[in-house]
Amino acid sequence: MRLLITVLMSFSLISCGGSSSEEDELNTPATPLVSFAIADAPADSVTSVNVTFSSITLKSTSDDEDDESGINIPILDDDGNPTTQTIDVMDYQNGEELIIIENFELAAGDYTSLILNTSGCPQNPNGSDEFCWVIDNGTRKPLKTPSNKLKLGSFSVSGEEQQIYTIEFNLRSSLTSTAGGSAFNLKPHGIRIVESTEVGAVHGSVDANLLSAGEGCESNFLENTDHGKVVYLYQGEMAEGLILVDEFDPDEAENSRPENAVKPYGSDALSFDVNTNSYVYSFSHLPTGNYTVAFSCSAIDDSANEYDSIVIANPEVQVHTVTIEKNIDLTQNFIEE
Repeated sequence: MRLLITVLMSFSLISCGGSSSEEDELNTPATPLVSFAIADAPADSVTSVNVTFSSITLKSTSDDEDDESGINIPILDDDGNPTTQTIDVMDYQNGEELIIIENFELAAGDYTSLILNTSGCPQNPNGSDEFCWVIDNGTRKPLKTPSNKLKLGSFSVSGEEQQIYTIEFNLRSSLTSTAGGSAFNLKPHGIRIVESTEVGAVHGSVDANLLSAGEGCESNFLENTDHGKVVYLYQGEMAEGLILVDEFDPDEAENSRPENAVKPYGSDALSFDVNTNSYVYSFSHLPTGNYTVAFSCSAIDDSANEYDSIVIANPEVQVHTVTIEKNIDLTQNFIEE
């Protein structure tokens, strides 16, 4: 899932012949306008992730993180009254997004956290799936959010005319199965805020021959499935001796992992594109800079919390360095050598 925050600032026009004080007043910028939208990045097996949202809370340095202080921005109906909105976030992929809050006046400054407030999400695996649920292999299952609050990181609003932020949910990291597969949890882990005025994207295809070409891949390769076939994205170029690893939650992982492990910035399970008859992946809203993309055909992730010892890249030569540029959708394919 991705959450897009657009900040727009309007300026008054200066009338001809006005006095200096009048011009100073007219030159003072208005309070920035902020819009919030939701989009998605797909997970492995689920086909629908439905969340009921009620509002967004912003906290500054003067607010207590544990109380109800802060700026609360409610979702409004067509008449301007606070409401809730249930969204299947998987309806908004590949750059699509849905605005849920538009043109909210927000003072420039630093905000220590952004909290997505959900409504009616169950707090235990046996809770109601009326307002928050997942469709997993055709079965509807309850979806928990911790205390109906997804507490994200910090960001800043400046006095610039326009600012765009993306809050991106990496579902392979933030969506986890629980209670023996009977329910799901949606956690803040793996969610990031990106200033989107300087972002690009990378996408591509993976040669079908690579799906079973690597070590240990034939045993988990099933015809007409992409299970365990994942492209990983890492920030920067990988120095010699570093080990590329799968998603894990450093706050909850109880098993050991290599000290030189590099956690991915994001990951995307392959999907089959019927239009091109190929297996494809995609990453968007990426800050500009260098990245490493790597494919693994043996990426069966038993737990998004634990370190799974997945071999990346597999085959080992299927790794590339790419440079993300502003407003450029880069193509990087994985081809059998």
